Amino acid sequence: MKKRVISLLMAIWTIGSCFLFSCDKEAVKTSQESAPPPTETEDTSRIYDAPVRDLGGHEFRFYVKTISAVTLATHEVWAEAYNGDKINDAVYSRNLKLEETYNCTISQSTVSDGSYITKIKDPLLAGDYVCDLLFGRADYNATLMQSNLLMDLATMENMDLSKAWYDDFSMNVITFDGKVFTAIGDGATLDDRAARLLYFNKGVVAEYAPDLDLYQTVREGKWTLDLLYEIMEGTASDLDGDGSMRVGTDRFGYIAESTADWYHVNACGVSLSVKNADGSYLIPDSPKQELVDAWAALRKVLANPLRDVKDSGTRFRSGLGTFFTCNAGTLLTMSAAPFEYGVLPMPKLNEDQDTYYTGVGGSSFCGYAIPVTASSDPEKHWQKNGFESGEEQSAYFLEAYSYYSMNILTPAFFDQVCLKQAVVDTDSQEMVILALKNKIVDPVVLFDWGSMKSLFSYCGNGGSNGGVGTEEYWDSFTSTYESRVSAARAGMESFLDSVRNAGL
Repeated sequence: MKKRVISLLMAIWTIGSCFLFSCDKEAVKTSQESAPPPTETEDTSRIYDAPVRDLGGHEFRFYVKTISAVTLATHEVWAEAYNGDKINDAVYSRNLKLEETYNCTISQSTVSDGSYITKIKDPLLAGDYVCDLLFGRADYNATLMQSNLLMDLATMENMDLSKAWYDDFSMNVITFDGKVFTAIGDGATLDDRAARLLYFNKGVVAEYAPDLDLYQTVREGKWTLDLLYEIMEGTASDLDGDGSMRVGTDRFGYIAESTADWYHVNACGVSLSVKNADGSYLIPDSPKQELVDAWAALRKVLANPLRDVKDSGTRFRSGLGTFFTCNAGTLLTMSAAPFEYGVLPMPKLNEDQDTYYTGVGGSSFCGYAIPVTASSDPEKHWQKNGFESGEEQSAYFLEAYSYYSMNILTPAFFDQVCLKQAVVDTDSQEMVILALKNKIVDPVVLFDWGSMKSLFSYCGNGGSNGGVGTEEYWDSFTSTYESRVSAARAGMESFLDSVRNAGL
């Protein structure tokens, strides 16, 4: 993601439409006009120099996981035609370029999120040719990997995972013992769409604190949980004056989905696991002190009775919320809001924390994989095209596919999603880029080792699993963690054993 952000910043400076990291825009402009042009150095990580090969008309079949949420839709493998939508047209243009350059075609078969494993696993176990490439959740691909059904991408001759079109943050999270079974990067934008942002109603905040500039607060490193809570408390309002706070009628200080807890923990720079120097993971017997501290600080925010967890986007867009947290893809739908809104990174634990971190939704953390049965292609095009296997042919194509996505799809995504409101709010544009700069995913949660994911589930008022949000729940956090850690550690060890044995 850092490579994508750097590219985006370069593009923005070139356009000259805004100056992201300064309060005094005129001063920056003057200094830039007098400064010599920067020295250009060639970034070899962005160079694709593999020879173009005629792929003999092969149809590259993708098996694609779909999701119902429009903000996280995965329709980035195939597009029927140009339709004026930037992302759709970028997909169509990329595919057309690939098909014309390599003499091939691209197609996709879609499967619902819940059916991804069941529809794919049995045919692969039978050795059947299902597709050339899979696109699905990282945890689902991990399940297939544990059955030796996916190729180790780190061993593929035609792939270089150090290239800029692969996301270094994401690849580090899902690399175990040097083995990689899922490629995440510019081939799709879900790891960016699923990154968690905080939206706010500008008018409500301005009425509460006319002199408060939240953007500048972020720049100064002072955007913290305490300040969020202060504004939440100060802006919640019994609009109808009936003496009670009611969903759909009154304004809540913070409207959030029930899963907001994980993203706040991530924003505090905390994970459940500890990554060792050799790349392995450790799950402590008791929660790390920084996790305990973060949980204590989050208590007043997440268990606040003014927090609604249902229909959060609709509530916020109707003006019944000061703050709202959701993924970056929600920028696609926020134009429907009848008021001026802004975007911020999730708040830090406190001012001593150096960096703003952004959690990424595990259920939308998707990537590409190569099935072990790609060589079972009945037409054996890979033999005719000079590859040692169908899997190597898939690797060759995925590399080209990702490279062209970096140059065609990623710019369209940032233009349509991340920079959608740049004309009216360059400050929020800066905040989106800042939030995407330091993403965080906890593998314990991503792969749900020992069902540890439910440790924080439905936290806060309005939860559905009994006792959540009560004093008893919050006070039992450490004991709940300790009751689950053995299962989490066993799940992790089983997973890592599968990784070590995969491909053997």
